[in-house]
Amino acid sequence: MTMQDQKSRRLRITRFQRPHTENEEERGAEPNKKDALNEPPPPKALQVITYLYGFWLIALVALGYLGTDIFWWGAYNQYLPQWVWGVPVLVLLVWFWKSYRQGTWLPCLMLLWVIFPVMDFRWSMHNTNLKGVSGTHLRVLTYNVKNGHYGQEEMTRNIQEAHADIILLQQSHGTYKDSLAKFLQGWNTQVVNQYVFATKYPILEAELRDLSVSTIRIHALRCRLKIKERVVTVYTVHLLSPRSGLNALRNRSERFLERMMDNNQVRQIQAIRLGNYLKQEFGPVLLAGDLNAPVQSMLYQEMTDSNLYNAFNAAGRGYGYTFGHISPARHDFVRIDHIFLSREWVTLDCWTGSPVGSDHRPLIADLFLPDR
Repeated sequence: MTMQDQKSRRLRITRFQRPHTENEEERGAEPNKKDALNEPPPPKALQVITYLYGFWLIALVALGYLGTDIFWWGAYNQYLPQWVWGVPVLVLLVWFWKSYRQGTWLPCLMLLWVIFPVMDFRWSMHNTNLKGVSGTHLRVLTYNVKNGHYGQEEMTRNIQEAHADIILLQQSHGTYKDSLAKFLQGWNTQVVNQYVFATKYPILEAELRDLSVSTIRIHALRCRLKIKERVVTVYTVHLLSPRSGLNALRNRSERFLERMMDNNQVRQIQAIRLGNYLKQEFGPVLLAGDLNAPVQSMLYQEMTDSNLYNAFNAAGRGYGYTFGHISPARHDFVRIDHIFLSREWVTLDCWTGSPVGSDHRPLIADLFLPDR
């Protein structure tokens, strides 16, 4: 056999073996591809439950723009810890992991939806440039002190550590004494009904604005301050608590739904009356207090409809919850204390204080008021 014949034979063998090897690899890979294509879909029940619950979570956020308290279940839900809606999502996540791992991204996405929009997470990214703008920097504190029942000294310490220029206290019956009175010595103060109003600025006038409905007597305290050459109107208010209506529903009392919606209606009337007062004001306006109004409620929307904006929404970070730490949950889970401002104000920062001293946390905001 010549050298030429040997080379031709080796070439033929190589050509024959190469496709054979490639075909073997392809045949070996085919079962894996078929396994992936033939993977069973998620159980029908899992699909249906996931889609229904997803629509429910979207509806919770959407109804927040309309006012969830237009329905009795919405009025009840807005005072619940919203993290409870994440518990079923965790169950779905485990179910997906065991039956259809490729779909675990969906419950993870739903969990993020609960953590952020459902629980009303805020993260302000604003960067206010006040260079060259003349005006006044000041700090405001609003605080429901629950009549000092959680400790007069702790309450006063909370107020002192805020270093505020305007202090607005609600449910302060019997607290303007001892350590608090000593701390506020030399301040301009108004102690009227349940309110303590204290400021370092001159108070031009102070009066109560009636928010009463039938036999339920409630007022807001309105004060006018002089800050440099500007006259500022400040309201502090404590609207009716939803507690009686919520307790009637929890205890399944007689006509509990009617009692709950009656309570809600009274509070809405109070909010409307307060909104009407605010709409009549001119110049810089500040409203702060315990409105007993979560951000999803129609009561809250009445304030924003009065051309005011929320300080925590504008400059806060996190959830800003002010109430709940004395509940069985042992942590705050609802934002019912607020600072609202007219457009003349610039909010630089807003945060909550320590839970010690009351069943509410104080809410504090750093503000800037331009001279003109």
